[in-house]
Amino acid sequence: AKQKASVKWLLSKAYNNRVPEILKDPFYRDHDGQDHLKPQIVVGLGNASIYCQVLSNIYSDPNYQSLNHWSILQTLSRKGVPVNESPDQPLTETVLIQTNPLRINAHMAVIEALMVLYAKEVASSGRICSALERISGRSSVSAPGVQHHESALLSWISHVIGALKKRIDYEVSANGGSGAVDEYGQRHQSPDVPPVRDFRELCDGVCLAYLISYYCPKLVPWHSVKFNHVPTIEDSIHNILIVSNFSERSLPYSVFHMSPEDITYMRGSMKPNLVVLLADLFNLFEIHPAKCVCYPGMEQQPTDTAGAGATNEHGIAHRRGFANQPTIAAIPDLRPGLDSPPGSSGGSGTSSGGGGGNGSANGNRAPFQ
Repeated sequence: AKQKASVKWLLSKAYNNRVPEILKDPFYRDHDGQDHLKPQIVVGLGNASIYCQVLSNIYSDPNYQSLNHWSILQTLSRKGVPVNESPDQPLTETVLIQTNPLRINAHMAVIEALMVLYAKEVASSGRICSALERISGRSSVSAPGVQHHESALLSWISHVIGALKKRIDYEVSANGGSGAVDEYGQRHQSPDVPPVRDFRELCDGVCLAYLISYYCPKLVPWHSVKFNHVPTIEDSIHNILIVSNFSERSLPYSVFHMSPEDITYMRGSMKPNLVVLLADLFNLFEIHPAKCVCYPGMEQQPTDTAGAGATNEHGIAHRRGFANQPTIAAIPDLRPGLDSPPGSSGGSGTSSGGGGGNGSANGNRAPFQ
């Protein structure tokens, strides 16, 4: 689950959120029932072209197009995101270019570092503070730990839910205490959700669904969220499905790359995936509001409140002069039958074991498709 969600996120950024249909599921299953990464992705990881494309897209800078693995690791380090190496498997160019078998654990460390970099760039403290000031209606908002992007995102969620509760309380009082009722005929009560202090508190889907309800109340009414102080698994899955379906149907591109169960039973290893989900939502709600976004007072907001004019579609400030680079079309596959997963003779396993051949050198890189 971790590998699939992470690779899907990586591909979304490599393709500017327009992943080809054939790669939307990055794995294929062989006749023995084993899952393997598709050959195109294995090649792209082995020659670093996927990583180059991700950096080039999120920074709108073509200078990242010709890096090798070592240069990518150095770039991440310079930007304050060192890659976590396993003591059993140091990250070297030799390890990362191997494709038979692919050292998937080594590549997961690089992908996770790119996730941290992306979230750090999108959810900067200045942007979060601007959003909190607008949401709370105060010109100065102090949020503990707002300097760190993870704490800033949690603070954003807490402020949004607080503002949503005020809106709900006003609606209920304006209706004289009457309002929507549940399937048992009971009147919906205004939710009393405490501030979010840890990502594990998002596992029941309540805060994620309320976050969407604040920005898109017509698509996700607040009373459609199942909130209980002792949530059940069924309630959690219901709420996370709200988030998943909203991402798939209402946003310009899907940002939900996990399964509902990945969040409900979230382990520590899935935390970076949840962080980039929040960063993507922050981009689509605050920096580049999607068409479905309609929060109170939105029409009075300046058109470029979050500096959207100085950012690309990923919500990251672009280099001047590279903002409107034309999209380079992928080279067509003239021999589609030779690389089809079931009949592929080249190794594309995802084992982290040793041995095997190496990928092509950076100078002989095949185009990533």
